Amino acid sequence: MQITRKHLRLTLIFLLFFSAIYFLWLVRSGLYPFLIAFVLAYLLNPAVSYLEDKGLSRALAIILLYVVLFTVVVVGGGRLIPLFVRDLESFSSELPHILEKGQDFFYLIQNHYQNSVLPYSMRMAIDDSLASLLQEGQNLTRNLAQGVMSLITHFIGLAITPILAFYFLHDWHQIKDIIRKLVPSHCQNEFFSALKDIDRVLSGVIRGQITVAIIVGVLVSSGLYLLHVPFALLIGIAAGILDIVPYFGAFIGAAPAVALALLESSLLALKVTLLFFFIHQLEGSIISPKILGESVGLHPLTVIFFLFAGGELFGIAGMLLGVPAAAVGKVIFKHGLKLLI
Repeated sequence: MQITRKHLRLTLIFLLFFSAIYFLWLVRSGLYPFLIAFVLAYLLNPAVSYLEDKGLSRALAIILLYVVLFTVVVVGGGRLIPLFVRDLESFSSELPHILEKGQDFFYLIQNHYQNSVLPYSMRMAIDDSLASLLQEGQNLTRNLAQGVMSLITHFIGLAITPILAFYFLHDWHQIKDIIRKLVPSHCQNEFFSALKDIDRVLSGVIRGQITVAIIVGVLVSSGLYLLHVPFALLIGIAAGILDIVPYFGAFIGAAPAVALALLESSLLALKVTLLFFFIHQLEGSIISPKILGESVGLHPLTVIFFLFAGGELFGIAGMLLGVPAAAVGKVIFKHGLKLLI
């Protein structure tokens, strides 16, 4: 078969593409500020475009939006950050005591059913299940604490993300033009149609779900504070983040709060359970339908599969990102088929 210039060009493009992917993989640990900045730019771009349509220059629109956000962060952060740091320090110092109380509670339950009339094999199975549950709870607690400390240690990288996001926002149209020039003319219609569908999916998943998560976090923190549950702010933040996980996020987020309340009293644990049940019902019937609107277009079985697959591969981060990645993959697959057929 004769090798033509077209074949050489395609081969060169593939080599450059995979070389770029390999290079990004090698430096992946230093890319998180750019990834966070791009996500931030993506979230803020509709507001910047709206101000731009009202007659402001793009740079002035970005600066105005930054001033508003900075004011909100300073005012809100001035109140929340000291509370967050205080809760974090208290949680770090109390963690050994909490784990010790959890073990005592576990042994108390164990003594109750060990003296029951249950068959020996069933009691051994319950022993193994409770030990595994206790270990998983301890691992989850440590992982959450390590995750928070990791964010603090990466503060310098996080601090420059607004600057990087400014450049992404300012050059948004130029970036789109560069992408347009890189895409072959006969593929442009389908390519940009796919980008519109991806934007629609991500708008619901990212912008909408972040809004829902913030509302849920505020409701959980406020409710736990009124019930005098310790570490209300930390638990509320964790519950808001985990609420992004479909179906299971609400239960995973409720587990630490119920467990801590149970160490205090069974009545407090019941109150916390009812609080999470109320918030979950409020979210499912009012908050999510109003904010999220359309779903990501995936069957519930597909959502659950990618939740488990993402969790198995990448832990909590995989559970958070598995469903959006699957929804984007579905859009790419659909439009890719149209180009091939």
